[in-house]
Amino acid sequence: MEPQAHPSGPHAEDHGYRVYGTTWFWLLIITIAEVGITFLHIPRVLMVLGLVGMAIAKAVLIMAYFMHLKFERRTLTYMIGLPMILIVVLYFALWPDALLLF
Repeated sequence: MEPQAHPSGPHAEDHGYRVYGTTWFWLLIITIAEVGITFLHIPRVLMVLGLVGMAIAKAVLIMAYFMHLKFERRTLTYMIGLPMILIVVLYFALWPDALLLF
C-alpha cells in the first residue's frame, strides 16, 4: 500500500495557515468598521443594528474557521442555529409585553 502524496477529503484544504490569516484579516476589517461606525453621526438605532450585525458576522467567522465548525456535519449546525433563531423569534414575540411594564 503506497502512501498518498496529497491528502484528499473535506479537511484537505485545512492544511496551512492561509485560512487563519484570511479569517484574521476579515476580523480586523470588521473591527475597524465597528470602531468607525461609532464616529459617524447616524441615528442610534442604525448604529446599534450595524454593530450587532457586524458582531454576528465576527461570531460566524470565529465559529466556522477557528472552532472548525465549517467541517462539521449539518446536524451540528442545525443544533446550534435553530435555537438561536428561536431565541430571536421569542425575543421579538415577547417585546410588546415588556413595553407594557414601563
